[in-house]
Amino acid sequence: MLTAKSIVQRHPEIIAAQADQDVVMVSVATGYYYGISDVARDIWNAIGEPKRVSDLVDDLTRNYEIDAQSCERQTLDFLQELLNEGLVQVKDGPTP
Repeated sequence: MLTAKSIVQRHPEIIAAQADQDVVMVSVATGYYYGISDVARDIWNAIGEPKRVSDLVDDLTRNYEIDAQSCERQTLDFLQELLNEGLVQVKDGPTP
């Protein structure tokens, strides 16, 4: 389970490209395509290198009008979805 202390990074086998305001990703392993935009795109761009979730939340709360608690919960939920799909790696904890 991801926590604010988890360090996450994009999975290296995911191919991603900018398409207008969206990011389109494809998993080499599964062949599945994904599309994200807005805040999700910003999160994806931020985790190109290993990043602690709490640092990501700090960045997001500075850039968007959201309280830290809500931001952390929503960010963790989104990152967990990415982890479940094999799109990110956790550098300091178990992966599914």
